[in-house]
Amino acid sequence: MARAILLLLILLGAALYFPKTRPVVVDTLAPVLNPVLTWQTKGEMNRIGRELESLTRQGSDLPPPGESFQNWMGKNFLGGAKTDAWGLPYTLKVWRDSIGIVSNGPDKEIATVDDIILSTMTRRSERRR
Repeated sequence: MARAILLLLILLGAALYFPKTRPVVVDTLAPVLNPVLTWQTKGEMNRIGRELESLTRQGSDLPPPGESFQNWMGKNFLGGAKTDAWGLPYTLKVWRDSIGIVSNGPDKEIATVDDIILSTMTRRSERRR
């Protein structure tokens, strides 16, 4: 049994290594992988949200959405944490009373039903109103 699992892992690794077979393997395994990747992404988004909440509690300004947010992510989150599990950058949405961190989700498309959005209420200092 252990040999069969080892052989299966070797074949899977080989299939992922070659660019022509990689999309087939990823598409085939998507129903199994996407829930795990979604869970991982939500965990990272919670960590990012806590950091942004900490900034607002300290009275600091939030990084503006867009390129400034990406720069902030690069400085504050090392490694791959500045992108979601599908390799796309997180985006920041700022509303009057809340902020949102957005992942485009498994389909990698903006504003679709599988987007993952973490929103949290923020306390704004009086000088920002």
